[in-house]
Amino acid sequence: MRNENNQSFNITSFFLFLMGGIGILSVIALDQYYWGSPIFPVDTWPDFSPDHLWRSVIIFLSIITIFFSLIWKKRPKFILFENNEKIFEQFSIAGTIILSIIFLLLFLFRPVAFSILSFEGELLEETQFLLFLSCSLVFLLSILKSWNNLDIPKYTQWVFVLFIFIFFLIAMEEISWFQWILMYETPEMFEANLQGEVTIHNFATEYFENIYYFGSFFFLVLMPFMRILFPYFSNNNYLRLLIPRPFISLIGAIACAYNFDMWNVVFMQIVFFGAIVVLFVYFIFNVKRSERFLIIYTIFLVIVTQASFLINNENYYRISEVTEYKEFFIPLAFFIYSLDVFIQINKEYLHKKGMIIKNN
Repeated sequence: MRNENNQSFNITSFFLFLMGGIGILSVIALDQYYWGSPIFPVDTWPDFSPDHLWRSVIIFLSIITIFFSLIWKKRPKFILFENNEKIFEQFSIAGTIILSIIFLLLFLFRPVAFSILSFEGELLEETQFLLFLSCSLVFLLSILKSWNNLDIPKYTQWVFVLFIFIFFLIAMEEISWFQWILMYETPEMFEANLQGEVTIHNFATEYFENIYYFGSFFFLVLMPFMRILFPYFSNNNYLRLLIPRPFISLIGAIACAYNFDMWNVVFMQIVFFGAIVVLFVYFIFNVKRSERFLIIYTIFLVIVTQASFLINNENYYRISEVTEYKEFFIPLAFFIYSLDVFIQINKEYLHKKGMIIKNN
């Protein structure tokens, strides 16, 4: 009987996942062959025509179907905060929410200030550089702390090395490899990129941006969700430090609400609706009332923030302003993730050191 139930479960889950995937593919096909829209439209005003509203409905229902296929007949129970790191987790979420509220109020009531902060070379871009550089440094500290001291697989530590390289590369791209600080001329090999500066991503900005944004959603929002559904991720010695813990999803979801010029991109709507669905699943299966209140507040903030950006188009001085704020929250979430990894490693290090002293 159990095998029959499992087989029924697998067939139903696969069918639901397939239907959701077909819904997403149908939207991409409509973009290409019906509306004649590029897959990655650049700097376009949000389209709220009836056809595109139905397009958003299809995307939303497809995302719900895909997630429902993953939790079909499952009853995962989880908590956001572990007692040992509760203060860090709560402070991280609260700090991110407060920043998001401040930015939203600036947009609504001080749009000039909101616009100025998003200029190239201003506070937001410099902070992005510092956050990604800090991510590299924190992972370097994690490697130094754990190398030959803990039972952390070398495979995991080599992934940390990869993170150091990736975060350093993104940090340098954010400041055009110090071009505007050192004021050197753009080499001839870089003159063909979109902004005529020393950056790699500007040779194909729309592709790099969408990979970056969707990849950040996948890692910061979706992977913590998968960690809850599949305990293998948290129990596996190779993956337990690499997969972000559930509280990171709330922080990563904030960035998913910062869309305006890219709202028509199908992948950005997948990111937004996917973040909302993940948070709702968290709300349904969380076992603590206080945490459920925080989750529903985050859902409300994400929806209100996105709606505010979409309907107040008169507040924009540049169509891409909101994107700069998205690019602030993404490295902030990665920085918090890197700190969380270091905290876990340091806890294990102190525990092992205490055990050695106790045994001696």
